Order: sequence, then structure tokens, then C-alpha cells
Amino acid sequence: MNAVDAVLNFSNVVNLLAVLLLIRAVAKDRNVLKGFSLSGSLLTFVAMLGFETAFFLMGNYVSFALGFAVIAFWLLVIVFSLRKLIKERKRV
Repeated sequence: MNAVDAVLNFSNVVNLLAVLLLIRAVAKDRNVLKGFSLSGSLLTFVAMLGFETAFFLMGNYVSFALGFAVIAFWLLVIVFSLRKLIKERKRV
């Protein structure tokens, strides 16, 4: 493992821990997502897919595996945000 892979793996471990804390907060109270931007969440999700693709192409399978929880979290944020937006538009 070279230095770049080691730094990427460490960064992804930190990112995974951060996302696990976010998932815990959302599981306790979905209203936490109230301030999340749908477009920002979608762009973050697309960016994470790009990173995952790059990790796979680089052969950095540790970072690739660690990224699945992050992608799942942002996908859930998008789904919950869309559901909220649809409910709000139905009320009007």
C-alpha cells in the first residue's frame, strides 16, 4: 500500500465515522433533515459515486468498501427530502 492509498483509507474511515454519527442522529429524529438542501444532497451523492468509481478504478478496495455506508446515507437523505417535498406540495 502506498502513501496515497493510506491517506485515502484513513480519510474514508473518518468519513465513515462521521456518517455513522449522522445516521444515528437521523434514526433518533428525522426532523434533523429539515435543514438539508435537496440539490446539495443530490450533488453530494453524485460526487460520492464519482469517488467510489475512482477508488475502484485505482484498485483501492478498502476505501471503495468504506464508501458504501456514505452513499447509502446520502441516498436516504435524498429519499426523505423528496418525500417531505412531495408532502408539502400536496398540502398546497
